[in-house]
Amino acid sequence: MLQLVHRSDSFLIRIGLLIVCLFAIAGCSNSSAPGQPAVPAASTTETPAAPSTSATIAVKDAYGTVQVPASPAKIVVLDIGALDNLLALGVAPVGAPSILSPGDPFPKYLTGAEGIQNIGTVNEPNLETIDSIKPDLIIGNKDTHDQIHDKLTQIAPTVFVESLGVTWKDNLLVHAQAVNKAEEGKKLLEEYNQKIAELKGKLDKLPSKPQISLFRPREDKIQIYSNHTFSGTILADAGLERPAAQQIDSFSKDVTEEQIAELDAEVMFWFSRDDSFYAKLQKNPLWGTLHAVKANSIHQVDWETWMSGLGIQAVNSVLHDLNKHLITS
Repeated sequence: MLQLVHRSDSFLIRIGLLIVCLFAIAGCSNSSAPGQPAVPAASTTETPAAPSTSATIAVKDAYGTVQVPASPAKIVVLDIGALDNLLALGVAPVGAPSILSPGDPFPKYLTGAEGIQNIGTVNEPNLETIDSIKPDLIIGNKDTHDQIHDKLTQIAPTVFVESLGVTWKDNLLVHAQAVNKAEEGKKLLEEYNQKIAELKGKLDKLPSKPQISLFRPREDKIQIYSNHTFSGTILADAGLERPAAQQIDSFSKDVTEEQIAELDAEVMFWFSRDDSFYAKLQKNPLWGTLHAVKANSIHQVDWETWMSGLGIQAVNSVLHDLNKHLITS
């Protein structure tokens, strides 16, 4: 009898130890590995991971879509329109060209161009200089730089607009997108449209809206600039009419001294890098017969803005001149 009780007690002890082990194993299975936080219950809602940000953005240019740095630090521009626009957007390139000769100062109407390295000229940028700068973004235009596009893309991501001048509005938006300032670019264009609306309102209050002549005296000819030019687009936006002889579909029209009657209008604007031919024009007997000359309504304007600026700051300078000579004069 005592032996049976002893065996029973031993059996019960073993059963108890087994139950304790089972509980211990269950507890371990609900615990984390050493050094790791506890595994949450299945019903707990997990916090989604933060979205990852890309180091590049996509920009559509004259060749397709280009991946460029989201925050470019060293930008080289190949034309004055891009230099103008980037400075207006608060972005200073590290390299930019002169208009005529390597090393010439940048256009005087631009502010913030101090310290920018010269890379040659618009027509002949120096590839070795550009490469030595180690830019992370290059901005140019297909019209002027198509032949070196492939070489430039080997140096850095390259964004090219199609052409300059008449497409300056589209170019501004592309330039703004390339430096990740698309909204700022749109705002600059909205401000321009507002200024145009204000100018048109002032012109509508004049007794009559004057016809405008726009031309450039050159070494041996006179070049009439149409509305298919940089400054011509601004005149067209303002609703300013051109004389019949200047309503042409091409960029410009060449006339001789004997054809200066085609320059005639109520107001004449002219610009030139060399004033010598203009001085010769004034000696022509036909010059004094022009209406604008008789009315003293002929104005020389800055070629750096009206002809070669090609960016939003140059645009605003042209608008300033139009207000000055058509409204307040």
